[in-house]
Amino acid sequence: MNKTSSKPETLGIPELTATMADAHDLTKARAKSILDSLRDEIVQSLLAGKRVNIFGLGTFEVRATKAKMGRNPKTGEKIEIPAGRKVVFKTAKGLKDQM
Repeated sequence: MNKTSSKPETLGIPELTATMADAHDLTKARAKSILDSLRDEIVQSLLAGKRVNIFGLGTFEVRATKAKMGRNPKTGEKIEIPAGRKVVFKTAKGLKDQM
């Protein structure tokens, strides 16, 4: 993949639904239902503190963040950013090698 200044094409749920429906002889409604269920299951697993590994794609997990000092870009005022949690995605080695 070459790096260019233009943005790459974005695939959203409607495009994935259509592609999945064509590839697996499903209705678009059924394909969308499957994708929605997959998304919901990933979110519920992450909220429960579990890691989600999708073979060949990568791993989603929740990591804790430390409290830190930041700066308001408008005023320059220092503000404290509280500790929290964030979702991180680590790309699978096979996919990384293909890039």
